[in-house]
Amino acid sequence: MPDKVLFWEMTREEAQEATKEADFIVLPVGSTEQHSIHLPVSTDSIRAEELTKYLALHSGGLKMVVLPTLAYGESLHHMHFPGTISLREETYMQVLKDIAWSVKKQGGRRLLIVNYHGGNAAPIQLIRMEIEREMGLKVYFVGWSSFAADLVKEWFPKVPYGHACFYETSMILHFRPDLVKKEKIRKQEQRHSFETPNRPITRDTAAAYFEDQYVTGGIGDPALAKAELAAKIIPEVTERIIRALKEDMSRE
Repeated sequence: MPDKVLFWEMTREEAQEATKEADFIVLPVGSTEQHSIHLPVSTDSIRAEELTKYLALHSGGLKMVVLPTLAYGESLHHMHFPGTISLREETYMQVLKDIAWSVKKQGGRRLLIVNYHGGNAAPIQLIRMEIEREMGLKVYFVGWSSFAADLVKEWFPKVPYGHACFYETSMILHFRPDLVKKEKIRKQEQRHSFETPNRPITRDTAAAYFEDQYVTGGIGDPALAKAELAAKIIPEVTERIIRALKEDMSRE
């Protein structure tokens, strides 16, 4: 494994050399937002920090340099809950664009954005195209949870998951159990069922604010969470991501 992958631990000379040699300059992106009453507001950013570092340290020969985690995301749909600090979409996209500009100026060849918050996905996809057109910097995008989806569904096939669910709770139990309020974990309250397959999204099934659908601020039953569930899937998901990146690079 590489000796040093975290950009902020490097001197300027180390950072200069590592940036120019790296296959990917990696930006983990999370959020600062409510995660029901049992998880910290840093849930997405803790996952971003830890899982991206693991990715870089088990990169299958790819050279990766991990930038500091962007701990603020597009969380406007959580703003009615306390504990949420959000960037507006235009601000978020401009921050990503400025980071990409710096990476390009410092000699980086590819920027890999690894996302851990659903609200970030749409603005990332919009701005990455603009970055590539205007700067000529290749921007790769990985949604960590999308690579884990089938594995997570195998845990409890009939239980919905998503925000502050058994999946995210398992991750924080694995990485930072001291931050989980175990005595407050309970099944989350949902206003309606949205599990009908192939149902088109209408005004009735899409809400501008999270609490319109999920009263307690989370999804499913986090009481099912176990740290060992998270530990079990991390190596396999990492391998999947590395394999996909190598395949995409081969098509450049």
